[in-house]
Amino acid sequence: LYDVLHDIEYRKKWDTNVIETFDIGRLTANSDVGYYAWRCPKPLKNRDVVTLRSWLPMGSDYIIMNYSVKHPKYPPRKDMVRAVSIQTGYLIEGTGAKSCTITYLAQVDPKG
Repeated sequence: LYDVLHDIEYRKKWDTNVIETFDIGRLTANSDVGYYAWRCPKPLKNRDVVTLRSWLPMGSDYIIMNYSVKHPKYPPRKDMVRAVSIQTGYLIEGTGAKSCTITYLAQVDPKG
């Protein structure tokens, strides 16, 4: 599950709302800046976000957290509403050899 959440190419297959997602740059071994745009139901405009994402594997448990940042090469687009990720993340807890539980936290201002 942790690998699936990190794989932006595979995300385009399982996330039916994704419009575009890509890595902007790696900051450290456990953090990067990325872009994600998603479809919203009509009549809302689609949203996008630029986030600083950090992750930490801890044995059979994993944490992935992110929050919005500004990037000079990726300003808000005219065809999207720039949402704000206040604090968003996953806690993946291993519960057995082939099982886990996932907790998803999303504190987001969708700006509208």
